[in-house]
Amino acid sequence: MRIGEIILEIKDTGVSAADMPDEHTTAIKGGLSMPDISMNKSNGSPYLQYRMGIAMAGAPDFPTKAAGAFAGDPILSTYTDEELEIINAAAQSVGAGRVNKISDNRSTELSNTNKTSPVRAKQKNQYGV
Repeated sequence: MRIGEIILEIKDTGVSAADMPDEHTTAIKGGLSMPDISMNKSNGSPYLQYRMGIAMAGAPDFPTKAAGAFAGDPILSTYTDEELEIINAAAQSVGAGRVNKISDNRSTELSNTNKTSPVRAKQKNQYGV
């Protein structure tokens, strides 16, 4: 068997939920299949399945966009310049394309961070303690 035949065989099995035996489908109350977002097909997308889960959490009252801020891009976090150097070298060696730096290696607070404690300061007693 040639690799082209194997790939074709995997991609186009022709098997669907309709091919399930009755004793299996009757055990799945309200069972649904969503073949257009399958992860196992050439047009499948794990990211789209993830977004579907997010959309279901807010549906129907809170509509969800089809893609988030990074739209399935891997997110990496570096703590040192050496880690950034490792990522850039690896990306270059495998042809991963652009590496967009979205922040620096410093931890900063937002300007609206509350810096006043909600707990009242301890009052000194009559002895100054």
